[in-house]
Amino acid sequence: MSRGPSGPSGPFGWPLAAFGAALLALLGLRLALVAGSGASLHVDEAQYWDWSRTLQWGYYSKPPAVAVLIRASTALFGHGEVGLRALAMASYALTAAVLWALGRDVEASLPADQHRHVGIWAAAVFAASPIAGLLGLVATTDALLLLFWALALWALWRAVAGRSALAWVGFALACGFGLLDKYTLGALLLGAALFVWRAGDRRAWMGFAGAALCALLIVAPNLLWNAEAGWPTLRHTAEITVQQRATRSLAAAAGEWLSFTLAQPLILAPLLLPALAWRGRRWRGGAAEWPAPAAALLGWTSLPLAAVGLLQAARSHAEINWIAPVHLAAALALALALAPRPADGQRRWAGLLAAQLVLVTLLAGAPIVQRALAPGRMLPATLDAWGRMRGWPAAYAELARALPAEGPIHLLGTSRTVLAQAAYQWRDRALLRAVWRPGSVANSHYELSCPWRGGGGAGPWWVLSEGEPPADLAAALGGLETVAAVAVRRSSTGVIALRLSRPRALPPASGEQAFCR
Repeated sequence: MSRGPSGPSGPFGWPLAAFGAALLALLGLRLALVAGSGASLHVDEAQYWDWSRTLQWGYYSKPPAVAVLIRASTALFGHGEVGLRALAMASYALTAAVLWALGRDVEASLPADQHRHVGIWAAAVFAASPIAGLLGLVATTDALLLLFWALALWALWRAVAGRSALAWVGFALACGFGLLDKYTLGALLLGAALFVWRAGDRRAWMGFAGAALCALLIVAPNLLWNAEAGWPTLRHTAEITVQQRATRSLAAAAGEWLSFTLAQPLILAPLLLPALAWRGRRWRGGAAEWPAPAAALLGWTSLPLAAVGLLQAARSHAEINWIAPVHLAAALALALALAPRPADGQRRWAGLLAAQLVLVTLLAGAPIVQRALAPGRMLPATLDAWGRMRGWPAAYAELARALPAEGPIHLLGTSRTVLAQAAYQWRDRALLRAVWRPGSVANSHYELSCPWRGGGGAGPWWVLSEGEPPADLAAALGGLETVAAVAVRRSSTGVIALRLSRPRALPPASGEQAFCR
């Protein structure tokens, strides 16, 4: 890559510092979208925020990294929606930067006349994707998963292609901390093992074995927590990975699999891929020669997760973001195969990326503009990227009017949704929470850590439910008296319906009651 007086340059001769500034500006724009959305938290975010107040080595459905990230973010920027999401959103910008570094190192193995700033193009593809521009607006486990996956790919390339012993340390750290965020990263370890095995380098195989062992040592505290708690995270992960719907027809299964498969290119490059498939050969000025190790790296490390996602989509249901890390390799592969050589090709590709970025930004920003211009009208949930996060503050503010102004509140919730949102929306109140668990197996962290055991303790007690509370719960409490009921629209097609009740009688406790605070 050429160097000038202003440092390393990218497409159009831009200094890389300008590219970094563009990533920061894009992060600032997306933070502004969050601030202007008027939306609160998704239930998963509210749950992770609740976890972050009491850090542990594990939680029911996830390892602890997402809670640690949110704890750090709120410590730095406050507990508002922007502050809570800031570090998670910054992780996507860092992921793009790591893709640039990986692409730069891969391209270094090519002849100088084939250098096309692949790293910058790969980073730009990712930064302009719906993955970064829509999924990247919320604080979920995907933020750190994508970052650590990208770091692991970069370290693995340097360790095998560059024969760097120190890179194995980076690979171990990236995999270990990635596993502490989401067990999905285990698929990368499997793919990396296949890549190293195919490379046929005994020294690399020994380095991988040592790095994998170190990664397992990093995640060991979480595994010990799981063992003590009865393996809830592993059970939950296995259930959503291998579960099968027995009632689906073959046509329904095929349709869901096809929808999942066709959605994958759309969440990476909805404009770029179709346009380049149509005119790409004219624009790129001849394909670059792929270094064989790079093709093997991207293929083998993506195969296990892609296979699991496609299998799950066929057997039951898979959210389109479940194999999002595969698109890191896809972004780099796209840049390697199609990065333009002539100046007119660069301009066309940059124009496509800019158009895609505008489209993704409009998907997040259009509902904000619509609500500003017509505050009395609401979009359907399918057209509002923030639809599932709206309405919660208004609903809980209405319910709060029925609660005592001071003192602790003993709240018995019927689901993780009502308890997680109560924790966040009423975060300035002293809440003592328990959850109704009708079965013997926990299905949320609340059911694992603070199930209601039948007693009352000090009062007053309140029951919070979505709609009518379960009949068996009402019977156990000698009947329920409705204190407040709210129905708040969050979109033109969606309503939040909550009910706050008081029990007529609390039976004696069958055991010491544990509360989530």
